[in-house]
Amino acid sequence: MPLRHAGHPRSSRILAAVAALTCAAALVGLIVPARPQAPTAPAQASAAGFSTLAFSDEFTADTYTGAATTRLWWGNFWFFPPPVGSAAMLSSTDIVRITTPGTTPGTHLVNHPINSDPYGPNYVFGYFEARMRFSAGPGGDVKNSWGAFWLLSKPAIENQVTDASGNKAWCEIDVAEMFGHGLLNTTIHSWVQIGSGTPTDTINPAHLNTVTADPIDGNWHTFGVLWQEGVVTWFLDDVQVATYSHSFSVCNTQAMTPILSSQSLAGDSQIADVDWVRVWQ
Repeated sequence: MPLRHAGHPRSSRILAAVAALTCAAALVGLIVPARPQAPTAPAQASAAGFSTLAFSDEFTADTYTGAATTRLWWGNFWFFPPPVGSAAMLSSTDIVRITTPGTTPGTHLVNHPINSDPYGPNYVFGYFEARMRFSAGPGGDVKNSWGAFWLLSKPAIENQVTDASGNKAWCEIDVAEMFGHGLLNTTIHSWVQIGSGTPTDTINPAHLNTVTADPIDGNWHTFGVLWQEGVVTWFLDDVQVATYSHSFSVCNTQAMTPILSSQSLAGDSQIADVDWVRVWQ
C-alpha cells in the first residue's frame, strides 16, 4: 500500500496535534498553580476599623507539635491540668482534628507557650474568627459536645493577674461554645478569685442561642467575635447573633489569647475540627 504523502490533510492534522502536545508537555513544568486568594476582613470587622490581618493560621503545615518549624499553638498551660486528648492533621487536608476521650479537662490548643514567659502580640480589641466543625468521637453522642473557640486573658495564661492582696481578676470571651445539639453559647466572663478561694464570675445574662436552620453540630461554621471597648458582638457565618455592652474593666484592658477546645458535657469522646483561625486588628 503506498505511503500517504506528507501533505495529505490527515497527515497535516496529525503533525499539528503532535506539535501541540509537544508544546503542552514542555509547558507543564512552567505552569504555576493558582494561589488561593488572601483572606479579606469580614465587613463587620472592617466597619469597626479592624481590617489588618494580625494573625492567621490556615493549618497548611504543623504549627502545634514539638516538631513544628514555626510553632503557634501549645497543648496546655498552668490554668488546666495536662491535656488528655490529641490534635492531628487529617490526611490530605489542611484540617486539624482535636479529639478528647471525654475525661476532664478535655483537649486544648492554646496560642501561647506552656510557661509563664510573655509571648506573641497583645491582642487588645479586634475581630477574632475561626472556621470549625464539632462532631462526636468514637462512641460519643454529639448532643454532649462542648467544643469551643474562645479567648482568655493573656496575663491569666502567664499567671500574672495576682494583685498586692493576693487576689486575681481576668477576662474570658467565649466566641463559640457548644452546649449540645443546636445550642451556641456566647459569653463574656469577668472572673475574680479572692485569695485561694473559688473563682466567681459575672457574665452577660442572655448568652445561650438556639440555632435551628443549620445546627451547629456536624456542620462547618465560621464563628466570630467583634471585641470593642465596652461592647462585644458575636457572629455566626458573618450574621450577628448576640451583642452585650459591659463595664468589666478586665475585659477592656487585658490582652487576650485565642484557644481551640474539644470537650464533653457527659464524659464521652468529642471532636473539634479546625480549618483556620484569624485575628483582625
